[in-house]
Amino acid sequence: MKRFLRVRVESGVPWPTKESRVSFRGHDIVLCPETDQLAPTVLLAFDDSKTSSDQALELVRRFLSSLSWAEGSPIRDMESLEGGQPIWIGKGGARLINPNFRADYLPDPQDTKAALALALYREASTANTVPYKFLGFAKIVNIRYRDRDQIPWINATIGKLRDPGAQARIAELKAAGEDVGTYLYVSGRCAVAHAYTSPVVDPDIPGDLRRLVSDLPVIQRLAEHLIEDELGVKSHGTIWREHLYELAGFRPLLGPIVDRLKRGEQVGLGEIAPLPRLSLRVRDREPLAAFEGLHTEAVDVLDGRLVLRCRSDGGLIQAILVLNFGAERLEFEPEQAVGLVDDGSPGAIQNMIDADTLVRELVVNGQLEVWSVEAGTLLGRTDPYVAVNIDLGRTVEALNAHIAQLQAEKQRRQSSSGPAPASS
Repeated sequence: MKRFLRVRVESGVPWPTKESRVSFRGHDIVLCPETDQLAPTVLLAFDDSKTSSDQALELVRRFLSSLSWAEGSPIRDMESLEGGQPIWIGKGGARLINPNFRADYLPDPQDTKAALALALYREASTANTVPYKFLGFAKIVNIRYRDRDQIPWINATIGKLRDPGAQARIAELKAAGEDVGTYLYVSGRCAVAHAYTSPVVDPDIPGDLRRLVSDLPVIQRLAEHLIEDELGVKSHGTIWREHLYELAGFRPLLGPIVDRLKRGEQVGLGEIAPLPRLSLRVRDREPLAAFEGLHTEAVDVLDGRLVLRCRSDGGLIQAILVLNFGAERLEFEPEQAVGLVDDGSPGAIQNMIDADTLVRELVVNGQLEVWSVEAGTLLGRTDPYVAVNIDLGRTVEALNAHIAQLQAEKQRRQSSSGPAPASS
């Protein structure tokens, strides 16, 4: 029997302003926006013959922990309701929203310790007192290191932390003659967790809280280092720096040749598996018909780059994509990579309109997305396009003027030739 679990959240992650569906562990999880009367929530439909109520709630919490880690912001699950119909929950508190919400990166570690680390990280991020926030991050270190084994690990790791605030606090502690590992373990972790022996953190003493506020960046960065570098869950910052999202969906399509391309080895075109039809779209914009469902083939391999040619059924439009696995970049030059053929038809003019529209939407910091038509999945996306050596305002004006001219020509062709054939 189908059941519905709704969980109210308080989120430091900007929440979508319309229902957004995310796939996680084979389930569709719906992020529901806040309204004047309703709270921001997560909704999960599940079959109670296969999934218990506790398992459903754990699944949602695992999802929230992954999203919290991926976005680097806290998400609290505040209350949950379950029933045979989706039950709404009234609102409360302030909100952060994101009209263009996308879960671009959502880790799902199968290792139990890594999953526990993400759960503890979200718990620590949402703790509303400094001592328990500190203790929450310290517990993550405890996943791999027992008791005083944490001290030598901390001392061996603090030099690897990149955060300026953490390094400034570490320098202060060393200047004061502290062994940083011993200090954080004894005067931080143990002082918060225990009240029987000294030292103890007294939450009524301002100095104790000020000290922990200063120490918090260090223990948080240590926890993040353990999650990423020892448990293998990449952070959002690492994904961004490495640009791994740009070609992520192409890796399973191309298989082992990706590693060879990254190493700059020779790869023959005959070794490349057939590629699906592709659609080229601009992120958060309506699809353009001319760039939907294009036949795609590999036409060249050069220095870690795989060059793809995408063409329409009738051959009136083609576009060149470059998968640069050596640099982990999806390369597309909007003003140079599209070729058009005018056969005198209204459809050919519509292709030109779509091509100009694509350029216009990209030059204003748009992001190109490449989708597989058969699977309906996002294969790759670029960073926001940054135009160089152009007057952006005049460029957009010129494109708009040209589109208007093309639309007039399309109307002329339609009136002179009768009903327009389908665009190709």
